[in-house]
Amino acid sequence: MKITSISVQQKNKERYNIFIDEKYNFSVDEEVLARFQLMKGKVLTEAEIEEIKQADMVRKGLNKAINFLSHRVRSEKEIRDYLKKQEMEPFAIDEILKKLADMDYINDVEFAELYTKTQIKTTLKGPRTIERELVEKGLTKEIISQVIEEYSDENQLENATKQAMKIMKRNNKSAKKMLQQKITTDLIQKGYSSEVAKAASLEATNELDMADEADILQKQIEKTMRKNKRYKPSVAKQKTITSLMQKGFSYDTIQSYLTENEISFEEEE
Repeated sequence: MKITSISVQQKNKERYNIFIDEKYNFSVDEEVLARFQLMKGKVLTEAEIEEIKQADMVRKGLNKAINFLSHRVRSEKEIRDYLKKQEMEPFAIDEILKKLADMDYINDVEFAELYTKTQIKTTLKGPRTIERELVEKGLTKEIISQVIEEYSDENQLENATKQAMKIMKRNNKSAKKMLQQKITTDLIQKGYSSEVAKAASLEATNELDMADEADILQKQIEKTMRKNKRYKPSVAKQKTITSLMQKGFSYDTIQSYLTENEISFEEEE
């Protein structure tokens, strides 16, 4: 089989169409064209053509991978998954990854270090959440264990406290104890240890005093009583107390407040 013509593709000047015996057969990247010394008149066997096609697949995949990496640093698994979506053959993916590693485009340790530092500085995620994300990106336990040490106890408490303040603002209608429990639970779900979560919860709610809680209780009592005013006094009182206890206020605190402020459900009927 003889190459009878070679032409540059109109839409991509770095790719060439190869014609065998006057008919289009395949196309190749400029680098592949030069590597296999393809030219008019050259005779190729079927095995050689297959070898050239495979080399071109690797070259195309390599170019796609480099472009994929131009947006941000990626882990080896992310690149492998990307190439699979590009319908690259397994042999081509392995060769592309080897070439990228040789070119220093892939380094999972450096990727993990950069990813972890970025998450610590730009998000309020806990270390366990970052660990899960690194696992999803294909990093080994050894690498994850190494880089997560960058997340110091001080940084964890600082970020957890910032997160706790946000949670507190969204849940400012509950008693202090209930609020602390809510913050602790949410922080654990966001990847912090129970120790850090509890410490951040205490730090965030530290400035809440009895006056603040009394103010919250007053507003909640007024709101709940308006809601329950259609009931009989005894029922309204019980529903109000139950609702307030669900928000973290103790029975004694509620009763004391009602007595001290001479709040009568008879008047609300």
